[in-house]
Amino acid sequence: MGLSARAGVIAGVYGAVAGAYIVLSGRLARAMASSVEELERLERFKGIAFVAVTALGLFLVAYLVLRKQQADADDASRARETLLKSERNALAGLFVSSIAHDANNVTMVVSSTLDLLQDEQGLSPDNRESLRDAREAMDTLTRLFKDLKEMGRDRSTARVPMELGFMVKRITSLLRGHSALKHCQVVLDAPAPVTLPVFPVLIDQVLINLLLNAADATEGRGHLEVRVRATGDEARLEVHDDGKGLPEGMQAALFKPFASSKPHGTGLGLVSVRECALAHGGRVEYARSPLGGAAFSVVLPLPSTGG
Repeated sequence: MGLSARAGVIAGVYGAVAGAYIVLSGRLARAMASSVEELERLERFKGIAFVAVTALGLFLVAYLVLRKQQADADDASRARETLLKSERNALAGLFVSSIAHDANNVTMVVSSTLDLLQDEQGLSPDNRESLRDAREAMDTLTRLFKDLKEMGRDRSTARVPMELGFMVKRITSLLRGHSALKHCQVVLDAPAPVTLPVFPVLIDQVLINLLLNAADATEGRGHLEVRVRATGDEARLEVHDDGKGLPEGMQAALFKPFASSKPHGTGLGLVSVRECALAHGGRVEYARSPLGGAAFSVVLPLPSTGG
């Protein structure tokens, strides 16, 4: 049945009910009235009652119709947002895969050069050790690009169980030769292993950004502490420093692109950290550290252990 037909049926039913009410109530009023004055009062009461009942009925119908329209609009909005998010993710995945592919080609050239240098006979022990560090860093970088390509193709298959303390040790080892960190003291505080399924490349990115930010905050000579905890149904990955902490005015703009307290900072590091946390269904928190500086915490949901 079309809309016009249904509207005609509703109008017809309403007209029949209203007509029947007018005829029957009029007869009842005449039967009950003992005078003209009393009949007028009954007719007036009948008219007011009719208006009140029909107004209530119209209100209920309008409320239900508008609520249905709002629900349909909300469903449509959610569907559009889901579609846009899917398209953004697909585009981001293609972009990430493309960048990772090109970068991997460059690292292959560097890796080949390192292999050639490794065969040199006249290297001093210190230079050979530096070369081993460079080889290790390049291997890690190659693995990161491989993970990025996998994530770009299918993020759903990229999560693997990882122990957070192990990941912290690996990244701090990778960064030990970085100019910003080589004079800092980095300590891991992980009383118990915390293992959960993660995107390894994203957690690596979180640690690199937070450690480099903490090193900058201490002018490259501070005490940094990485704490790993499991509390309830959440895992916490915290990076503390003994720097000066954030200026009061910066806290409201922490995760805004290009907002930075550093003269040449881009403000993109914390944006990246937040996006990495969101990809895991987590969040990022800021607080003043007991060490005196800043404390950034990446809070990630632990997998359910229920059967």
